Amino acid sequence: MSTRDRHAERPRYMRCLRKTEPEPGFHLEQATKPVPLRGEVLIRVTSAAICGTDVHIYQWDEWSANRIKPPTIIGHEFVGVVEQLGQGVTQPLEVGQRVSAEGHICCGTCYYCRTGKAHLCQSVEIIGVDRDGCFADWISMPAGNVWPIHADIPDRWASVMDPLGNAMHTVASADVAGASVLCVGAGPIGLFSVPIAKARGASRVIVSEPNAYRRGLAEAVGADLVLDPTTGDLEAAVMEVTRGMGVDVILEMSGHPGAFRQALRLARLAGTMVLLGIPSREFAIDWAEEVIFKALTLVGVNGRRMFETWYQTEEFLLTHGPSIEPVLTHTMPMEDFDTAFRYLTSGRAGKIILDFGG
Repeated sequence: MSTRDRHAERPRYMRCLRKTEPEPGFHLEQATKPVPLRGEVLIRVTSAAICGTDVHIYQWDEWSANRIKPPTIIGHEFVGVVEQLGQGVTQPLEVGQRVSAEGHICCGTCYYCRTGKAHLCQSVEIIGVDRDGCFADWISMPAGNVWPIHADIPDRWASVMDPLGNAMHTVASADVAGASVLCVGAGPIGLFSVPIAKARGASRVIVSEPNAYRRGLAEAVGADLVLDPTTGDLEAAVMEVTRGMGVDVILEMSGHPGAFRQALRLARLAGTMVLLGIPSREFAIDWAEEVIFKALTLVGVNGRRMFETWYQTEEFLLTHGPSIEPVLTHTMPMEDFDTAFRYLTSGRAGKIILDFGG
């Protein structure tokens, strides 16, 4: 009897964190263990990291109310072990192998998918948002989305390859070699971008962050200058260290209107501003004075390039992995999820990893 047949004979249940109602909070529930469909891989989740998107869903803000359709299992950043291969899986995957996965499941047939821009697929389904996610003991994923984990990459790093990839895509969208870089916002992705920018040759990395705890994390990951934008002297400090020219590259991670406008003022002429932070509302900027006459290049970033960014992220972890450790501030049992979300909403945490006991 094959391994696939033995697993098929044993229906099982699993723990999961589910958004059950259109209201704040999640519930720890029992759900049916998924069965991999043709072309899918069943993965036993060993640990999963909490993303800012999960915080929005937990709090049930306006975006969540318009996007999430309860009941839904949340989560999209994880590492686990292959437990079962569905019919027709031809990728070089095997039972027992450590893996993560790209959480954007694309159609594969649209213009963007067929021209190397699958991260822009307009029919995408995101795990933990549009379909059940990884805050569960098992998840079934299309084999093409599954990413084998290199033996030299520990689980705690592998569990954050998704957000680390967002940071990589952002930094790689500008030429930072020999450049001064300003990172606006020191959430986990902003923090990850600091050692990535340094590894890619940035001459100086400056971080702007109002939260004192996160400013401490920015120092710990190697930022050359960490500033509080609420004190009133940030612009003077940046201009001093850039000899009055402004910074070459700005990584806008906050989505905050005031921070965005301030960053525009700090960009040098013909500089580049890469935009990952998502504003919660529309806001006005002075396009003529701050963008057009300054000849700025604005670059929007959406997700990760599939799978170029994953290769870049893997190589970064193999050569500079310890540099992200200060960002991984907490590991908690998955049953303590409420405590984890309280830490995150208080601003007293970097990245929190939930341990699924694997």
